[in-house]
Amino acid sequence: MDLNKEFERHLVRGRFFNKQDKVVVAVSTGVDSMVLLDLLQRLPEKYQPQIIVAHVNHQLRKQSSEEERFIRQYCTSHDLQLVVHQWSQSMHPQTGIEEAARQMRYDFFARVMKEKQAAILLTAHHQNDLAETMLMKLTRGGQLHQLIGIEEKRPFATGMLERPLLDFPKQQLRQYAVDNHLTWYEDATNRELNVSRNRFRHQVIPLLEKENPNLLHSLSNYHQQLELAVELEEQFAQQKLRELLDERGHLNLLRFQEFSLAKERLILVKWLESKNVLNLGQGFIDQLLSDINNRKLPQFSRQVTADLTLFKNYSELFLKSVNQSPQKSQISVNCVVKLGRWYSMGNDYQIAVAEDKDFFEQGSDYQEMWLSPQQLPLTLRKWHEQDCLPLKNGGHQKVNRVLIDQKVPLLERNQQLVLVDAKDAVVWVVGRKWGWFTRPSDYLTKWQRLFIGIRNLKRRQ
Repeated sequence: MDLNKEFERHLVRGRFFNKQDKVVVAVSTGVDSMVLLDLLQRLPEKYQPQIIVAHVNHQLRKQSSEEERFIRQYCTSHDLQLVVHQWSQSMHPQTGIEEAARQMRYDFFARVMKEKQAAILLTAHHQNDLAETMLMKLTRGGQLHQLIGIEEKRPFATGMLERPLLDFPKQQLRQYAVDNHLTWYEDATNRELNVSRNRFRHQVIPLLEKENPNLLHSLSNYHQQLELAVELEEQFAQQKLRELLDERGHLNLLRFQEFSLAKERLILVKWLESKNVLNLGQGFIDQLLSDINNRKLPQFSRQVTADLTLFKNYSELFLKSVNQSPQKSQISVNCVVKLGRWYSMGNDYQIAVAEDKDFFEQGSDYQEMWLSPQQLPLTLRKWHEQDCLPLKNGGHQKVNRVLIDQKVPLLERNQQLVLVDAKDAVVWVVGRKWGWFTRPSDYLTKWQRLFIGIRNLKRRQ
Protein backbone atom coordinates (compact mmCIF):
# COMPACT_ATOMS: atom_id res chain seq x y z
CA MET A 1 0.00 0.00 0.00
CA ASP A 2 1.42 3.41 -0.96
CA LEU A 3 1.80 6.19 1.60
CA ASN A 4 -1.23 8.14 0.37
CA LYS A 5 -3.54 5.22 1.09
CA GLU A 6 -1.85 4.41 4.39
CA PHE A 7 -2.14 8.04 5.46
CA GLU A 8 -5.79 8.26 4.49
CA ARG A 9 -6.65 5.06 6.36
CA HIS A 10 -4.68 6.21 9.40
CA LEU A 11 -6.56 9.53 9.48
CA VAL A 12 -9.95 7.86 9.26
CA ARG A 13 -9.09 5.28 11.91
CA GLY A 14 -7.59 7.91 14.25
CA ARG A 15 -10.36 10.51 13.70
CA PHE A 16 -7.92 13.40 13.40
CA PHE A 17 -10.14 15.90 11.60
CA ASN A 18 -12.94 16.15 9.05
CA LYS A 19 -13.75 18.19 5.96
CA GLN A 20 -15.37 20.99 7.97
CA ASP A 21 -12.29 21.60 10.13
CA LYS A 22 -9.76 24.37 9.72
CA VAL A 23 -6.27 23.04 10.38
CA VAL A 24 -3.07 25.02 10.88
CA VAL A 25 -0.14 23.08 9.40
CA ALA A 26 3.31 23.90 10.79
CA VAL A 27 5.62 23.92 7.76
CA SER A 28 9.36 24.50 8.12
CA THR A 29 10.08 23.54 4.45
CA GLY A 30 11.99 20.48 5.70
CA VAL A 31 11.19 17.14 4.10
CA ASP A 32 8.82 15.99 6.86
CA SER A 33 6.54 19.04 6.82
CA MET A 34 6.54 19.25 3.02
CA VAL A 35 5.44 15.60 2.85
CA LEU A 36 2.68 16.26 5.39
CA LEU A 37 1.47 19.25 3.40
CA ASP A 38 1.49 17.26 0.16
CA LEU A 39 -0.35 14.31 1.73
CA LEU A 40 -3.06 16.62 3.05
CA GLN A 41 -3.61 18.17 -0.37
CA ARG A 42 -3.89 14.74 -2.02
CA LEU A 43 -6.60 13.50 0.34
CA PRO A 44 -9.98 12.72 -1.23
CA GLU A 45 -12.24 15.76 -1.08
CA LYS A 46 -14.50 14.11 1.50
CA TYR A 47 -11.59 14.02 3.98
CA GLN A 48 -9.66 17.15 3.05
CA PRO A 49 -9.80 19.93 5.69
CA GLN A 50 -9.32 23.67 5.17
CA ILE A 51 -5.55 24.17 5.26
CA ILE A 52 -3.74 27.17 6.72
CA VAL A 53 0.07 27.02 6.42
CA ALA A 54 2.10 28.54 9.26
CA HIS A 55 5.80 29.22 8.66
CA VAL A 56 8.47 30.77 10.88
CA ASN A 57 11.52 32.53 9.48
CA HIS A 58 13.96 32.13 12.40
CA GLN A 59 16.59 34.34 10.76
CA LEU A 60 19.22 31.98 12.13
CA ARG A 61 20.69 30.96 8.75
CA LYS A 62 21.27 32.67 5.38
CA GLN A 63 18.96 30.00 3.92
CA SER A 64 16.02 31.24 6.06
CA SER A 65 15.04 34.00 3.62
CA GLU A 66 15.20 31.61 0.67
CA GLU A 67 12.96 29.14 2.53
CA GLU A 68 10.43 31.89 3.21
CA ARG A 69 10.38 32.91 -0.47
CA PHE A 70 9.91 29.29 -1.47
CA ILE A 71 6.92 28.65 0.84
CA ARG A 72 5.30 31.89 -0.26
CA GLN A 73 5.56 30.85 -3.92
CA TYR A 74 4.43 27.31 -3.09
CA CYS A 75 1.29 28.46 -1.26
CA THR A 76 0.44 30.95 -4.01
CA SER A 77 0.72 28.30 -6.72
CA HIS A 78 -1.29 25.78 -4.66
CA ASP A 79 -3.91 28.31 -3.60
CA LEU A 80 -3.18 27.83 0.15
CA GLN A 81 -3.55 30.36 2.95
CA LEU A 82 -0.19 31.26 4.48
CA VAL A 83 0.81 33.09 7.65
CA VAL A 84 4.51 33.89 8.18
CA HIS A 85 6.25 35.06 11.33
CA GLN A 86 9.74 36.56 11.23
CA TRP A 87 11.74 36.11 14.42
CA SER A 88 14.04 39.10 14.23
CA GLN A 89 17.63 38.68 15.33
CA SER A 90 17.15 41.36 17.96
CA MET A 91 14.77 38.94 19.74
CA HIS A 92 17.27 36.07 19.81
CA PRO A 93 18.53 35.28 23.34
CA GLN A 94 22.23 34.94 24.11
CA THR A 95 21.72 31.45 25.57
CA GLY A 96 19.10 28.71 25.29
CA ILE A 97 18.18 29.70 21.75
CA GLU A 98 16.73 26.29 20.82
CA GLU A 99 14.19 26.30 23.65
CA ALA A 100 13.41 29.98 23.04
CA ALA A 101 12.82 29.24 19.34
CA ARG A 102 10.52 26.35 20.19
CA GLN A 103 8.48 28.47 22.60
CA MET A 104 8.26 31.27 20.06
CA ARG A 105 7.02 28.88 17.36
CA TYR A 106 4.24 27.42 19.48
CA ASP A 107 3.18 30.88 20.69
CA PHE A 108 2.92 31.86 17.02
CA PHE A 109 0.93 28.74 16.12
CA ALA A 110 -1.47 29.45 18.99
CA ARG A 111 -2.03 33.01 17.70
CA VAL A 112 -2.72 31.73 14.19
CA MET A 113 -5.25 29.21 15.52
CA LYS A 114 -7.06 31.96 17.41
CA GLU A 115 -7.00 34.48 14.56
CA LYS A 116 -8.11 31.94 11.95
CA GLN A 117 -10.58 30.21 14.31
CA ALA A 118 -8.87 26.88 13.70
CA ALA A 119 -9.32 24.09 16.23
CA ILE A 120 -6.38 21.90 15.15
CA LEU A 121 -2.62 22.33 14.78
CA LEU A 122 -0.82 19.66 12.73
CA THR A 123 2.91 19.02 13.02
CA ALA A 124 5.07 16.58 11.05
CA HIS A 125 6.61 14.62 13.92
CA HIS A 126 7.21 11.04 12.79
CA GLN A 127 8.25 7.65 14.15
CA ASN A 128 11.94 8.54 14.31
CA ASP A 129 11.17 11.66 16.36
CA LEU A 130 9.17 9.48 18.72
CA ALA A 131 12.01 6.98 19.10
CA GLU A 132 14.58 9.73 19.72
CA THR A 133 12.41 11.36 22.37
CA MET A 134 11.63 8.08 24.16
CA LEU A 135 15.30 7.09 24.30
CA MET A 136 16.36 10.56 25.47
CA LYS A 137 13.74 10.47 28.26
CA LEU A 138 14.78 6.94 29.23
CA THR A 139 18.42 8.01 29.43
CA ARG A 140 17.70 11.10 31.55
CA GLY A 141 15.29 9.37 33.93
CA GLY A 142 12.03 10.72 35.35
CA GLN A 143 8.38 9.78 35.62
CA LEU A 144 6.74 6.95 33.67
CA HIS A 145 4.42 9.25 31.72
CA GLN A 146 7.47 11.07 30.30
CA LEU A 147 8.56 7.84 28.57
CA ILE A 148 5.53 8.11 26.28
CA GLY A 149 7.71 10.61 24.45
CA ILE A 150 5.39 12.38 22.02
CA GLU A 151 1.63 12.22 22.23
CA GLU A 152 -0.29 11.74 19.00
CA LYS A 153 -2.95 14.15 20.23
CA ARG A 154 -3.07 16.59 23.11
CA PRO A 155 -4.92 19.78 24.05
CA PHE A 156 -3.20 22.91 22.79
CA ALA A 157 -4.16 26.58 22.90
CA THR A 158 -7.78 26.87 21.73
CA GLY A 159 -7.98 23.34 20.35
CA MET A 160 -5.82 20.26 19.75
CA LEU A 161 -2.26 19.56 18.63
CA GLU A 162 -2.21 16.48 16.39
CA ARG A 163 0.68 14.52 14.84
CA PRO A 164 -0.74 12.33 12.07
CA LEU A 165 2.69 11.09 10.87
CA LEU A 166 3.75 9.60 14.22
CA ASP A 167 3.21 6.04 12.92
CA PHE A 168 5.42 6.56 9.86
CA PRO A 169 9.25 6.26 9.76
CA LYS A 170 11.45 9.01 8.38
CA GLN A 171 12.75 6.82 5.56
CA GLN A 172 9.25 6.24 4.23
CA LEU A 173 8.55 9.98 4.23
CA ARG A 174 11.82 10.78 2.48
CA GLN A 175 11.20 8.10 -0.16
CA TYR A 176 7.75 9.58 -0.79
CA ALA A 177 9.30 13.03 -1.27
CA VAL A 178 11.80 11.64 -3.78
CA ASP A 179 9.19 9.61 -5.67
CA ASN A 180 6.86 12.60 -5.94
CA HIS A 181 9.60 15.11 -6.81
CA LEU A 182 8.90 17.34 -3.83
CA THR A 183 11.16 20.27 -3.06
CA TRP A 184 12.46 20.66 0.48
CA TYR A 185 15.31 22.26 2.38
CA GLU A 186 17.83 20.55 4.65
CA ASP A 187 18.84 22.25 7.88
CA ALA A 188 22.60 21.75 8.22
CA THR A 189 22.39 22.21 12.00
CA ASN A 190 20.50 18.88 12.21
CA ARG A 191 23.85 17.11 11.76
CA GLU A 192 25.73 18.99 14.52
CA LEU A 193 26.67 16.39 17.13
CA ASN A 194 26.97 18.91 19.95
CA VAL A 195 23.16 18.78 20.06
CA SER A 196 21.83 15.88 22.16
CA ARG A 197 18.98 14.95 19.82
CA ASN A 198 21.34 14.82 16.86
CA ARG A 199 23.61 12.36 18.68
CA PHE A 200 20.66 10.06 19.32
CA ARG A 201 19.54 10.47 15.69
CA HIS A 202 22.86 9.84 13.99
CA GLN A 203 24.74 7.66 16.50
CA VAL A 204 22.58 5.98 19.14
CA ILE A 205 19.60 4.84 17.04
CA PRO A 206 21.69 3.46 14.13
CA LEU A 207 23.72 1.45 16.65
CA LEU A 208 20.56 0.06 18.28
CA GLU A 209 19.06 -0.75 14.88
CA LYS A 210 22.03 -3.04 14.26
CA GLU A 211 20.84 -5.03 17.28
CA ASN A 212 17.17 -4.81 16.29
CA PRO A 213 16.28 -3.71 12.73
CA ASN A 214 12.67 -3.28 13.92
CA LEU A 215 13.66 -0.84 16.69
CA LEU A 216 11.37 1.98 15.55
CA HIS A 217 8.36 -0.31 15.33
CA SER A 218 9.16 -1.83 18.73
CA LEU A 219 9.44 1.58 20.38
CA SER A 220 6.19 2.62 18.72
CA ASN A 221 4.48 -0.43 20.28
CA TYR A 222 5.94 0.43 23.68
CA HIS A 223 4.63 3.96 23.19
CA GLN A 224 1.08 2.64 22.76
CA GLN A 225 1.37 0.31 25.76
CA LEU A 226 2.76 3.13 27.90
CA GLU A 227 -0.13 5.39 26.96
CA LEU A 228 -2.59 2.75 28.23
CA ALA A 229 -0.51 2.07 31.37
CA VAL A 230 -0.32 5.78 32.22
CA GLU A 231 -4.07 6.18 31.63
CA LEU A 232 -4.81 3.31 34.05
CA GLU A 233 -2.25 4.67 36.49
CA GLU A 234 -3.97 8.06 36.38
CA GLN A 235 -7.37 6.48 37.05
CA PHE A 236 -5.97 4.56 40.04
CA ALA A 237 -4.28 7.64 41.50
CA GLN A 238 -7.36 9.84 41.14
CA GLN A 239 -9.58 7.20 42.78
CA LYS A 240 -7.20 6.86 45.73
CA LEU A 241 -6.87 10.61 46.13
CA ARG A 242 -10.65 10.91 46.39
CA GLU A 243 -10.49 8.36 49.22
CA LEU A 244 -7.46 9.88 50.98
CA LEU A 245 -8.23 13.61 50.86
CA ASP A 246 -10.52 15.32 53.37
CA GLU A 247 -12.69 18.37 52.72
CA ARG A 248 -9.69 20.65 53.35
CA GLY A 249 -7.58 18.87 50.76
CA HIS A 250 -5.35 17.31 53.45
CA LEU A 251 -4.01 13.83 52.73
CA ASN A 252 -4.68 11.10 55.32
CA LEU A 253 -1.24 9.72 56.17
CA LEU A 254 -2.41 6.63 58.04
CA ARG A 255 -4.28 5.31 55.01
CA PHE A 256 -1.62 6.56 52.61
CA GLN A 257 1.02 4.45 54.37
CA GLU A 258 -0.99 1.27 53.79
CA PHE A 259 0.16 1.28 50.15
CA SER A 260 3.41 -0.03 48.70
CA LEU A 261 6.22 2.46 48.21
CA ALA A 262 5.64 2.55 44.43
CA LYS A 263 1.95 3.39 44.90
CA GLU A 264 2.81 5.96 47.57
CA ARG A 265 5.13 7.65 45.08
CA LEU A 266 2.44 7.68 42.40
CA ILE A 267 -0.24 9.09 44.72
CA LEU A 268 2.10 11.71 46.16
CA VAL A 269 3.23 12.91 42.72
CA LYS A 270 -0.35 13.10 41.41
CA TRP A 271 -1.48 15.00 44.51
CA LEU A 272 1.37 17.50 44.12
CA GLU A 273 0.66 17.84 40.40
CA SER A 274 -2.99 18.63 41.20
CA LYS A 275 -1.64 21.55 43.25
CA ASN A 276 0.53 22.66 40.30
CA VAL A 277 3.72 21.34 41.91
CA LEU A 278 5.40 19.95 38.80
CA ASN A 279 8.70 18.46 37.68
CA LEU A 280 10.14 17.65 41.10
CA GLY A 281 13.34 15.63 40.83
CA GLN A 282 13.30 11.90 41.54
CA GLY A 283 15.78 12.35 44.38
CA PHE A 284 13.61 15.02 46.01
CA ILE A 285 10.49 12.83 45.76
CA ASP A 286 12.37 9.86 47.27
CA GLN A 287 13.59 12.01 50.18
CA LEU A 288 10.06 13.30 50.76
CA LEU A 289 8.73 9.75 50.92
CA SER A 290 11.52 8.74 53.30
CA ASP A 291 10.63 11.61 55.64
CA ILE A 292 6.90 10.97 55.35
CA ASN A 293 7.39 7.33 56.36
CA ASN A 294 9.88 8.14 59.13
CA ARG A 295 8.05 7.51 62.42
CA LYS A 296 10.77 9.41 64.26
CA LEU A 297 9.86 12.51 62.26
CA PRO A 298 6.20 13.10 63.11
CA GLN A 299 6.28 16.66 61.79
CA PHE A 300 8.31 18.52 59.20
CA SER A 301 7.98 21.13 56.48
CA ARG A 302 9.60 21.20 53.02
CA GLN A 303 9.41 24.01 50.48
CA VAL A 304 8.32 22.46 47.18
CA THR A 305 7.91 25.59 45.03
CA ALA A 306 8.81 29.25 45.37
CA ASP A 307 5.54 29.91 47.20
CA LEU A 308 4.31 26.52 48.47
CA THR A 309 5.45 24.51 51.48
CA LEU A 310 4.48 20.90 52.25
CA PHE A 311 3.75 20.08 55.90
CA LYS A 312 3.64 16.70 57.59
CA ASN A 313 1.59 16.91 60.76
CA TYR A 314 1.46 13.50 62.46
CA SER A 315 -1.44 11.94 60.57
CA GLU A 316 -1.82 14.27 57.58
CA LEU A 317 -0.03 16.05 54.76
CA PHE A 318 -1.03 19.46 53.46
CA LEU A 319 0.29 22.34 51.38
CA LYS A 320 0.34 25.96 52.45
CA SER A 321 1.40 29.10 50.63
CA VAL A 322 4.46 30.66 52.23
CA ASN A 323 3.18 34.04 51.09
CA GLN A 324 -0.30 33.47 52.47
CA SER A 325 -1.40 36.31 54.71
CA PRO A 326 -2.23 35.23 58.25
CA GLN A 327 -5.93 34.76 58.78
CA LYS A 328 -5.68 35.81 62.39
CA SER A 329 -4.87 39.23 63.77
CA GLN A 330 -1.42 39.91 65.13
CA ILE A 331 -0.79 38.18 68.45
CA SER A 332 0.20 40.44 71.35
CA VAL A 333 3.75 39.46 72.25
CA ASN A 334 6.58 40.78 74.38
CA CYS A 335 4.20 42.82 76.47
CA VAL A 336 4.03 43.24 80.24
CA VAL A 337 0.70 41.89 81.47
CA LYS A 338 -1.33 44.36 83.50
CA LEU A 339 -3.79 42.97 86.02
CA GLY A 340 -7.46 42.96 85.11
CA ARG A 341 -6.99 43.33 81.35
CA TRP A 342 -7.66 40.94 78.46
CA TYR A 343 -4.93 40.30 75.87
CA SER A 344 -5.79 38.96 72.42
CA MET A 345 -4.19 35.88 70.91
CA GLY A 346 -5.43 36.19 67.36
CA ASN A 347 -9.14 36.36 66.66
CA ASP A 348 -10.20 33.39 68.77
CA TYR A 349 -8.75 33.66 72.27
CA GLN A 350 -7.89 36.17 75.00
CA ILE A 351 -5.97 35.72 78.24
CA ALA A 352 -5.98 37.78 81.43
CA VAL A 353 -4.35 37.92 84.87
CA ALA A 354 -6.51 39.16 87.75
CA GLU A 355 -6.43 39.39 91.53
CA ASP A 356 -10.05 38.26 91.86
CA LYS A 357 -11.52 35.15 90.27
CA ASP A 358 -14.83 37.00 89.86
CA PHE A 359 -13.10 38.90 87.05
CA PHE A 360 -13.60 35.84 84.88
CA GLU A 361 -17.12 35.45 83.60
CA GLN A 362 -18.79 32.12 82.94
CA GLY A 363 -17.13 30.31 80.04
CA SER A 364 -13.60 31.35 80.96
CA ASP A 365 -11.03 28.81 82.15
CA TYR A 366 -8.74 30.04 84.91
CA GLN A 367 -6.11 28.74 87.27
CA GLU A 368 -5.14 29.96 90.73
CA MET A 369 -1.43 30.79 90.88
CA TRP A 370 0.68 31.96 93.83
CA LEU A 371 3.77 33.97 92.87
CA SER A 372 6.45 35.79 94.84
CA PRO A 373 6.82 39.57 94.50
CA GLN A 374 10.15 39.02 92.76
CA GLN A 375 8.37 37.14 89.97
CA LEU A 376 6.20 40.10 89.00
CA PRO A 377 5.41 41.57 86.58
CA LEU A 378 4.46 38.83 84.14
CA THR A 379 5.21 39.05 80.42
CA LEU A 380 3.50 37.42 77.44
CA ARG A 381 5.81 36.39 74.60
CA LYS A 382 6.49 33.71 72.01
CA TRP A 383 8.30 30.65 73.32
CA HIS A 384 12.03 30.17 72.81
CA GLU A 385 13.90 26.97 72.09
CA GLN A 386 15.62 27.09 75.49
CA ASP A 387 12.41 27.66 77.49
CA CYS A 388 11.74 25.13 80.29
CA LEU A 389 8.69 24.63 82.47
CA PRO A 390 9.27 24.07 86.23
CA LEU A 391 7.67 20.84 87.48
CA LYS A 392 6.25 19.84 90.88
CA ASN A 393 8.99 17.27 91.53
CA GLY A 394 11.66 19.95 91.21
CA GLY A 395 12.58 19.04 87.66
CA HIS A 396 11.99 20.88 84.42
CA GLN A 397 10.43 20.08 81.06
CA LYS A 398 11.32 21.79 77.83
CA VAL A 399 8.46 23.70 76.27
CA ASN A 400 9.39 22.06 72.98
CA ARG A 401 8.71 18.64 74.56
CA VAL A 402 5.31 19.84 75.83
CA LEU A 403 4.39 20.81 72.26
CA ILE A 404 5.66 17.52 70.86
CA ASP A 405 3.85 15.43 73.48
CA GLN A 406 0.61 17.28 72.77
CA LYS A 407 1.16 16.87 69.01
CA VAL A 408 0.87 20.56 68.31
CA PRO A 409 1.06 21.18 64.53
CA LEU A 410 4.15 23.01 63.30
CA LEU A 411 2.17 26.04 62.15
CA GLU A 412 0.58 26.43 65.60
CA ARG A 413 3.83 25.58 67.35
CA ASN A 414 5.59 28.50 65.72
CA GLN A 415 2.92 30.83 67.13
CA GLN A 416 2.85 29.33 70.64
CA LEU A 417 2.88 31.86 73.51
CA VAL A 418 4.22 31.52 77.02
CA LEU A 419 3.58 33.58 80.13
CA VAL A 420 6.88 34.21 81.95
CA ASP A 421 7.78 35.86 85.24
CA ALA A 422 10.23 38.70 85.86
CA LYS A 423 13.09 36.17 85.88
CA ASP A 424 11.94 34.83 82.49
CA ALA A 425 10.85 31.51 84.02
CA VAL A 426 7.85 29.97 82.27
CA VAL A 427 4.66 30.20 84.34
CA TRP A 428 2.30 28.88 81.67
CA VAL A 429 2.58 27.39 78.20
CA VAL A 430 -0.55 29.22 77.21
CA GLY A 431 -3.52 26.93 76.81
CA ARG A 432 -1.40 23.80 77.29
CA LYS A 433 0.47 23.31 80.59
CA TRP A 434 1.13 25.13 83.87
CA GLY A 435 4.41 25.51 85.68
CA TRP A 436 4.90 24.72 89.39
CA PHE A 437 6.76 26.93 91.86
CA THR A 438 7.61 25.47 95.25
CA ARG A 439 6.04 27.67 97.91
CA PRO A 440 7.62 28.59 101.24
CA SER A 441 5.67 27.84 104.43
CA ASP A 442 4.66 31.50 104.79
CA TYR A 443 3.58 32.02 101.14
CA LEU A 444 0.05 33.02 102.25
CA THR A 445 1.43 36.21 103.82
CA LYS A 446 4.35 36.99 101.48
CA TRP A 447 3.27 35.78 98.04
CA GLN A 448 0.50 37.12 95.84
CA ARG A 449 -2.47 35.09 94.78
CA LEU A 450 -3.42 35.61 91.14
CA PHE A 451 -5.92 34.10 88.77
CA ILE A 452 -4.77 33.48 85.22
CA GLY A 453 -7.41 32.65 82.65
CA ILE A 454 -8.28 32.20 79.01
CA ARG A 455 -11.53 32.62 77.12
CA ASN A 456 -12.74 31.44 73.75
CA LEU A 457 -14.28 34.34 71.86
CA LYS A 458 -16.11 32.06 69.40
CA ARG A 459 -17.83 30.31 72.31
CA ARG A 460 -19.10 33.66 73.57
CA GLN A 461 -20.72 34.62 70.27
